[in-house]
Amino acid sequence: MPVSGLVLLVAGLCLGPVAESDVFFRIAAGEQFLRTGHLVQRNLFSFTFPDTPYLDSAWLFDTAAAALYRLAGFPALALGKTLIVLALAGLAYRVCRRAGAGKLLAALVLGCAFWAMRERLVERPHLFSLLGEVALCGLLPDMVAGRRRQWLVLPLVVVWVNCHAGAFIAAPMLGLAALGALLDRRPPPVARRLALFALAALALLLASPAGSGIFRYLSFHVGIFTLHPIDEFRAATWRSDAPFVMFALLALALLLLARRQPWTRRLPAIALALLAAGYVRFSADALMVLALASAPALAQLTARFTLPRPRLVGAAWLCGMAATVLGPRLAEASRGQPFLTLGLDTQALPLAALAFVEEHGLREHMYNDFETGSYLLWQGYPRFRVFVDPRLPAYPRAFHRLLGRTDISRAEWTLAMDGFGVETALLDYAGINRRVAFWDPRAWALVFRASNSRVFVRRLPKWQSLIADLEIPASFAFNVESGATVLPMALPPAESPVALCEWQFRLGELYFDLEGPHSDPAARAYRAALAAPAGCLQPSHELSAAIWTSSLDLSAGRVARALPVLDRALALAPADTALLTQRALALETLGRVSEARAAWAHLAGMAAH
Repeated sequence: MPVSGLVLLVAGLCLGPVAESDVFFRIAAGEQFLRTGHLVQRNLFSFTFPDTPYLDSAWLFDTAAAALYRLAGFPALALGKTLIVLALAGLAYRVCRRAGAGKLLAALVLGCAFWAMRERLVERPHLFSLLGEVALCGLLPDMVAGRRRQWLVLPLVVVWVNCHAGAFIAAPMLGLAALGALLDRRPPPVARRLALFALAALALLLASPAGSGIFRYLSFHVGIFTLHPIDEFRAATWRSDAPFVMFALLALALLLLARRQPWTRRLPAIALALLAAGYVRFSADALMVLALASAPALAQLTARFTLPRPRLVGAAWLCGMAATVLGPRLAEASRGQPFLTLGLDTQALPLAALAFVEEHGLREHMYNDFETGSYLLWQGYPRFRVFVDPRLPAYPRAFHRLLGRTDISRAEWTLAMDGFGVETALLDYAGINRRVAFWDPRAWALVFRASNSRVFVRRLPKWQSLIADLEIPASFAFNVESGATVLPMALPPAESPVALCEWQFRLGELYFDLEGPHSDPAARAYRAALAAPAGCLQPSHELSAAIWTSSLDLSAGRVARALPVLDRALALAPADTALLTQRALALETLGRVSEARAAWAHLAGMAAH
């Protein structure tokens, strides 16, 4: 029952739609290998730095991801990920049991660890690093004892490094285990043997197509957060990473209290916890190794206590896991939602903006944000290449420094975009995206604003017609406290081809969207648009503005002011019964009885026919 509960929990955490953005460029890289037989060794997915060397050792993962996608699309990827994590849970359980933890304690500690790392149980190659770390911890007793199984560590590192560059962890873990052997006062050959295995693991990092390039790949990530604040390279915080922090603190306390636990097991776990505190991307690694070390420590500390009715406790654990996993899914099913979805989670993707971009031919040389680049390259390559994507080492540090700047002026930004040949831009997460404020309206026109996406185009002759039809009279500001703020522009930039009357109408539309139906700025903008000479506004826009301003006047009791606007609207839509009714009521209110009777008679005649 403890094992069943653990399996149920892990499967429940994993079985769901694919929401990991990195999986897109992984599929693209693997597909390139399956199609051509050659690994991706330069930045061929980008138009900004297409010749930059790109050496990622995770070619086995990429190829497997592409093969699974060919087989059955995103559901196959979700199922494949689930099977890997279940294998990880099973191996971790065996390691804990072998180290002396009881069934229930092993399942309980591992269950807490997997729950704390649930956001990292995604379709990324670091899952193989978790497997490698667990397997390495499982082989440590064999290396300490000098058993023949110790040699399995060598093929383990070879496979590991070809699945994920996180294999570099193996060497320091073995080195720390060697130091732990000294602290445990093991015979000197034990420490020497572990140290030699650490050196072998370091050398075996070369056993991938990346070769020595793996060291450049790894060193690139050091200090990247100071250039380009990417979330997974930040330090762990209580506010953002409470489950990790709580589990790590409890596990470290257990390791310090259980003094009979060997340092060969404790030192690697403590070191990984410290690494994860500085770089949160290693939080799952730390949680896994901490769980392997703390489960036997907890077993040692509780050895004197006898668990009453262990079968009943095991049943309670299983029922608790079933409720945790199945409860939310059953609740969704009761509301008419699917019980289980294994496709692609599209909620965070800028699909509407991308459809707009495709419709108007704006995809080539288009700026995109780091966060959406992976999807865009998978969806567009080889027809289109991206501005940037999450493959950090595929772009030079100077480029990351540019993208990470918070003090850049609009003029500097425009100059940089011109240098890269950028003609259009698609920005997502607009409410919290600092770069949405970088686009100078004198050089760039906003032509799409919907949901959380924005699309800009350079004021070039080939886009003049599009800008004239669709430009939105808005710019943006940004501050850390409130995020991005829309700044309506009262007048069009000198470079804009939009007529002033049309600009005022669009300004009214923008204010209506921002402030609601009773917005005074929207009403003023609509009135300014209607004050233009006849024929300036598009007929549909003139009708819309007239209908809205007349409705505002009527609701405010300004009937005399509303009547001429109603007449203007009826000139464009003479058969609109709602407008005719409003006009008849307005005439009655003003005491123009004969005209009101004629208006009602006209309406009755329309109804009769």
